[in-house]
Amino acid sequence: MKTEPPLSSEAVEESPALGAVLPWELPSPAEEASIFGWAKRRAARTVVLQTLSRAWFRVWLVIGLGSLLWLGLFALFREGFHFLIFAIPYTDLVQQTIHYIFGTFFLTLGLMLILSSAIMLHGSLFRGRDTPFLLTLPVHAERIFLDKYMDAVFLSSWAFVMLGSPLLLAYAAEVGAPWYHYWLLLPYLVSFVYIPAAVGGLVSLLLALFFPRSRTLLWTLGIILGFLAAVAVGRWVFTLPHAMNAFSLEWLQRTFDRLSITQFRFLPSWWLSSGLLASAEGNWQDGVLFLSVLVANALFLNYLIGRFAGAFYREAYWRVAAGPSNRKVGRSGWIDAVILNVLPGLSEPVRQLILKDVRLFRRDPVQWTQILIFIGLLVFYFVNIRRLYDEQFFVAWVNVISFLNLAVIVLLLSTFTTRFIFPLISLEGPRFWVLGLMPIPRSTIVWSKLWFALSLCLPPTCALVAISDLMLGVSATVHLHHQYATVLAAVGLCSIAVGLGARFPMFKVASPTQIAAGFGGTVNLILSTAYNVVIIGLAGLPIHVQAILENTILLPTVTAHVPMNRFTETWLSTGPAWAAAVAVFATSICLSLGLRFFTRL
Repeated sequence: MKTEPPLSSEAVEESPALGAVLPWELPSPAEEASIFGWAKRRAARTVVLQTLSRAWFRVWLVIGLGSLLWLGLFALFREGFHFLIFAIPYTDLVQQTIHYIFGTFFLTLGLMLILSSAIMLHGSLFRGRDTPFLLTLPVHAERIFLDKYMDAVFLSSWAFVMLGSPLLLAYAAEVGAPWYHYWLLLPYLVSFVYIPAAVGGLVSLLLALFFPRSRTLLWTLGIILGFLAAVAVGRWVFTLPHAMNAFSLEWLQRTFDRLSITQFRFLPSWWLSSGLLASAEGNWQDGVLFLSVLVANALFLNYLIGRFAGAFYREAYWRVAAGPSNRKVGRSGWIDAVILNVLPGLSEPVRQLILKDVRLFRRDPVQWTQILIFIGLLVFYFVNIRRLYDEQFFVAWVNVISFLNLAVIVLLLSTFTTRFIFPLISLEGPRFWVLGLMPIPRSTIVWSKLWFALSLCLPPTCALVAISDLMLGVSATVHLHHQYATVLAAVGLCSIAVGLGARFPMFKVASPTQIAAGFGGTVNLILSTAYNVVIIGLAGLPIHVQAILENTILLPTVTAHVPMNRFTETWLSTGPAWAAAVAVFATSICLSLGLRFFTRL
């Protein structure tokens, strides 16, 4: 039987034959916007009411932690601007330096917004569960795209405002900006978000149109672009001026030359930084002018991407849904071979379950791309860490910097395990009846999740700590203590996430974000943070305190505040052993709770 090809977007929305059959006409764009806006407001109202009634503790916890993060960033940025103003003796040079800082900051965030919006839009436009239903409604394809597009803009804007507002407010408070400058901050930030979001939406549509299922070609292009970007970044980094005479005129001029790309006049980040700096200096005319430029470009790109989506979105969706797949059935990769043949001490059912989780994880680019972005940023920072500090003070602060890097990595790991590891068992809900019929005990499922989590978290975490220590040039003793603390933290965090995930499963929820945001995810985040504080304080901090006490010249103000008594001596000598005991206790308690509850389901 011959099948007809799918209709194009114009055929669906403008065909006279369909218009003669359907008893209604498509609503106008204004009516569609009103209907979709009403639905969004109702859904948002329901979510807010349910959250306040069922998870009020989580709401206040998020507000409290978010406020502490914002205040910490504000204090850090204000101290940095205060230091710049007093460290650089020339006013014009201070303004130029801050202009470069703003340009680099907003250009980097703009590139990250392009990538994140492209990933979010590709997932919601072509893999969203409600997308097939929306495409059957008598509405224009442009409205469906704009609905998803506005969701991506909202998710991008609040994070962008969260990161950008403390920087801008700290600068305004430090220089004493006029009152109207504060009223311009939010319009500047919101209008800027629309530009990278529109570019990300265009990239998502173009990839779906021309590469709907060509994963091999996409991987090849990604590897080539990644290699070229790495070469460019490496060349840029290794020609940076060394921080031997930091903030000298020669050092600043060479740094400005390397950051000259951020001052390109056609970049939206330059419009944003120039307008905000002008309004902060009292030049409200230029501030309003640059804001008008941003708003005009945001409106134009919003109109352009909407028209493009109206013409090609349906066709792109059909190509992704019905295009030929390049996947070869029955072919296993080297990762599969390692899991099935190399991992020691694991039974065959555990290996097969781990293999299933690995395949599901690598088929979801939304998850592993976020992980790669975080790891890439940390590696970039660690590789260039020696160029970011003054050589005169680098030796004195090397222990503090290495300890802070260890703490940051472990804290990021706790958020990662809450977001990705905790929902693993709950995501088995649609397949749980299959797993329940398998001739294996249910405890095997929990143990497979633990081994999968360890294989996913432990190697990159230890590698990041090793890169940081190698670039800082710490001693072998400090390096071993850091690796010891990292292993304890990774094992404990994975065990807590898996155990609590089995104790508080949410089989009826399909979104890992909603699972992580529930009561169990909140408890997991709190316990993981407390566990990190204990492990870092017992296993990571003593070696640094000993180094400071042995060399009082390094940080005399810190040495004066360390009381040497029996408690301090016991902490310094037996802290790592107590850290191992805490790790064993937390691991056994959380896993036993999870196994006991999960086996009785």
